[in-house]
Amino acid sequence: LSDSEIMARALLIAQKSIEEKNAQLERQAQKIEEDAPKVLFANSVAASKSSILVYDLAKMMRQNDIDMGGRRLFEWLRDHGYLVRRHGKDYNMPTQRSMEMGLFEIKETAITHSDGRITTKRTPLVSGKGQVYFLTKFLEAQLPAAT
Repeated sequence: LSDSEIMARALLIAQKSIEEKNAQLERQAQKIEEDAPKVLFANSVAASKSSILVYDLAKMMRQNDIDMGGRRLFEWLRDHGYLVRRHGKDYNMPTQRSMEMGLFEIKETAITHSDGRITTKRTPLVSGKGQVYFLTKFLEAQLPAAT
């Protein structure tokens, strides 16, 4: 090949490479635009001061096409070390690790009985950060492995 033919071929290859890169950038920009509402929602939930019951998290998962009910979610959380599985006073309470991760909060309610004694009921609540964490974890588990 002559020098000019080599140069022309190199220019064609470079142009094709630039066009492919531009197409890839356009696809990425479109994906970012499509994901913007989801990101906004996730950020607002993570920053939210309101925590929800584990059963409400299961309902949220159901809305996101995750086949999970409240009892199964409690069982999964215990089996994976997020909630205490030992029966007793701490049953279904968040583990130290999950509390340190900021996934749960504990709501304490004082109950006054008819005989005058007062007991405290403790309820685990999933924090905003925990909601995003668990939804992401379950949604990623549903995605087929990238090839």
